[in-house]
Amino acid sequence: MSIDIHAHTVPRGFIAELAHEVPEAAPALVQRGDEWWFQYPSGRMSGPIPLGMVDTEARLADMDAAGVQLQALSVPPPHFNYRLDDQAAAVAARLHNDAMIAMARQHPERFVVLGHLPMQSEQAAHDELQRLIAIDEVVGLELGTNVAGANLGDGQYASVWQAIDASGLAVVLHPGADVAGMDRMHDYFMHNYVGNPTDSTIAAASLLFQGVLSRNTALRVALLHGGGFVPYQIGRFDHAWSVRPEAREHLDVAPSSLLHRFWFDSLTHDDLSLRFLHDRVGDDRLVLGSDYPFDMADSDPVGSLKRALADRPDAVRKALDDNPRELLTRRPGA
Repeated sequence: MSIDIHAHTVPRGFIAELAHEVPEAAPALVQRGDEWWFQYPSGRMSGPIPLGMVDTEARLADMDAAGVQLQALSVPPPHFNYRLDDQAAAVAARLHNDAMIAMARQHPERFVVLGHLPMQSEQAAHDELQRLIAIDEVVGLELGTNVAGANLGDGQYASVWQAIDASGLAVVLHPGADVAGMDRMHDYFMHNYVGNPTDSTIAAASLLFQGVLSRNTALRVALLHGGGFVPYQIGRFDHAWSVRPEAREHLDVAPSSLLHRFWFDSLTHDDLSLRFLHDRVGDDRLVLGSDYPFDMADSDPVGSLKRALADRPDAVRKALDDNPRELLTRRPGA
């Protein structure tokens, strides 16, 4: 079994539902030459959009070609909707979650769901979480690495983290539209290949140094795009903790002692980086991640993993199957 924890979808039927219920967040499919793009009411263009983003049969064919048996479906960043008003965000999250759940019910052997929460509203996030907990197809959550610029460790999210911890659902963190330094990365698409790993690093540091992981002892978090800079800079985190009182305000142990609470996807785009990631986090914390179906994805994620770790077959097997299966299994807190 090969299980991809990093795969986005905007089902075609959901777009029509969203346009009816929350038109201010609904994209239109716009053709540019031979390509299709999402055009949002704000004027933002996102694309080109591969057919597999909106069409299940095309997605299944792509999965077969890539050797992926199971995808954990998730919302793409433009649909996090953290800047919508609370009610609209709650409706949009519910509709998108339900569309993914329908895909998983139609193809239970191929899809499971990472549910999305409208984090800008504490009550709406709690309500949607409680609804999702009762749905078997939901095996985890996907949240943005920040909420409209607010760090995930901020006190306003404390009760949501506590509820997630109690639910046993793992959280996959994905950078959204508000990555740190966006004002300096408009050009050259840097907001993606520099901004995304940067924001993942800030999110991990926030969960560590603002005490979220310490307070919620069952919480498990997956970092995408190879974990940002966390695997490379965890020693610097430790050094700061050892010499700076600010870093110890909410953290009683060295950050590296909590590194096992994070999972890391394999999307590094480089064999040497992937080998380092494995050496840093070990056999049990590396998981397959493709970023399907974006152009920044790895179109051959299974092949990349096998090539980079060709001399480590046990590590490959665990990253393809055992580790994502464990991550996507509910482990409720006490």
